[in-house]
Amino acid sequence: MYLKEAIEKVAGLRYVIDRLEIHSGLGKSFLLDIPWLEDAQEITRELERVEKMVEVVSDSRNGVMLERLKVKLGQVKDIRGTVKRLGEGVVLDDLELFELKNLAFCVEDIREIIKDCPVVAIPCLNQLADLLDPGKNRIPHFYIYDCYSERLAALRAEIKRKKREGREESEIENLYFQSLEEEDLVRLELTRRIRMYAEEIAETLRSVAYLDVLLAKALQGVGMGLNKPEVKPGKEGDRLSFRKLFHPQLRDILLQEGRKFQPVDVVLETGVTLLTGANMAGKSVLLKSVALAQSLVQFGFYVPAEQAEIAPVTDILTCMGDGQDELSGLSSFAAEMLCVNEILLRIKKGEKVLVLIDELARTTNPLEGRAIVNGVIEFLADYQIWALVTTHYGGIIAPCRKLRVKGFREEKIKGKLTLQNITDYIDYSLTEDRSEEVSQEAIRIAEIIGVNQELTDKAKEFLSRS
Repeated sequence: MYLKEAIEKVAGLRYVIDRLEIHSGLGKSFLLDIPWLEDAQEITRELERVEKMVEVVSDSRNGVMLERLKVKLGQVKDIRGTVKRLGEGVVLDDLELFELKNLAFCVEDIREIIKDCPVVAIPCLNQLADLLDPGKNRIPHFYIYDCYSERLAALRAEIKRKKREGREESEIENLYFQSLEEEDLVRLELTRRIRMYAEEIAETLRSVAYLDVLLAKALQGVGMGLNKPEVKPGKEGDRLSFRKLFHPQLRDILLQEGRKFQPVDVVLETGVTLLTGANMAGKSVLLKSVALAQSLVQFGFYVPAEQAEIAPVTDILTCMGDGQDELSGLSSFAAEMLCVNEILLRIKKGEKVLVLIDELARTTNPLEGRAIVNGVIEFLADYQIWALVTTHYGGIIAPCRKLRVKGFREEKIKGKLTLQNITDYIDYSLTEDRSEEVSQEAIRIAEIIGVNQELTDKAKEFLSRS
């Protein structure tokens, strides 16, 4: 899987990626083709490179250097098409030769800019620059210079002389066409000599693109408050742990509205963790936050948490409901069951995955729904994976670790409670829960948000009979 595919699958990932400060088209293409990393050591190495770049961007003494680097990265063009043509044996034209010359000049400058903080090794293209700029003028344009060919220089001099002497146009035209033929021979020879640097040029493009992306990762890590996680190998007993985990998009929305956001601590042991809590308690957001953090790590990014321990997985399998059930002609329940079935089939193949299921069997009758939740949890518990399942159902007796969102804290209310400020009185932190019952706050919340009292009174009456 590549980042461009994950953006369509992981809620909030596009938000994070769209806010990366990428300076070149080359970097943008490289970014989207970042692969999903499954080797813990490979992920750690990438995060260590991000960490080194974070140190660079965090040093106030590097401000001018970084601005120069951003400008120069923005001048690097995506000329992979030219490099491809070079490898195919095509004779390069003047525009393509100019593109290579400009790249060589940009690389010279970039290497000079980052010489004191060599986070990324960029190949030296000085020989290419000298080849395409024989006069060493370092002017960013390309021309078939006289020095490339004595015969070409002589032809051009002859053309000028005959023009001064007022010779016949046919004489001058004949010389001009000879000069064009000689220029083609020069291009052929230049292309042959440049082809010797083809691999270095391709590697340079990759290195510059990577530098652009690495710089963007570091700037975002600092600006967005992301942090380097500890990556575990994924052995039995390893856990997924997040301290002060947050969802960047939700956090930014709340801050823009002048509201508080509450990061959450959560630990997933190997096996199934069952999460309960009232409506509006943030269970769905927590699932999306875990999925986003895990995805970011496996693409080599810092995570939206103060501290994290993460083990790589082959995939994140989710069943959260995407609103597409009606479009596919399936009922919500049927679509959900097919999604769960696909997850179970993947697990039976022995894949090491992270499973996130939101409000399992919520659209069917409570008796069967509870049975389905118990059955799925028992199935998942037989495999060495990490699973987080949310539910409103009580009576869950299948083997799992239980957490509960603390939820609505009515005793903390100050002043009038409104629909706009109700979330300020919800405690989103998690607590261990050993009971088989679930919190019952739905009717109280309905009262708070102004649902007709006659309805809520009737609901209370029926609740008291159960």
